Amino acid sequence: MGFSPYELVFGKNVVFPVEFEIKTLRTALSVNLDLTDAQTARLQQLQELDEKRLDAIHQTTMIQQQRIRWHDKTIKKKQFQKGNWALLYDSRFENFQGKLRIRWLGPYEVDDIFPNGKVRLLTIDDSRTPLLVNGYRLCLYQQPV
Repeated sequence: MGFSPYELVFGKNVVFPVEFEIKTLRTALSVNLDLTDAQTARLQQLQELDEKRLDAIHQTTMIQQQRIRWHDKTIKKKQFQKGNWALLYDSRFENFQGKLRIRWLGPYEVDDIFPNGKVRLLTIDDSRTPLLVNGYRLCLYQQPV
């Protein structure tokens, strides 16, 4: 029949925007296409949009890096050594905290420290039961005199 499905449904030819045919002004100039002033202006607008998008991405990454530096600056490094005593944060009941609920368990004795931040704790009683926990859940406990 010689007609596209769009022409049969809507009764007119399909008009594609320039951005679907030629992505940027740079590609149009590299192919040496003969462009009218309107097409050149549209391609320049598309190029400006790409530049604005790249600027926004650059600004976002800069702000994220600043926030990461600020956040990392406020984190206190916990230095545990073998033989220290530590308290363990009780995270099981975090959502159901009572007014006078104790959130720290222990004290425990630090037995071993692993490079990935894991710490092996031992109970202080006679059984000396080992317990593996993440180091961020611990707080240094000063032994009573």
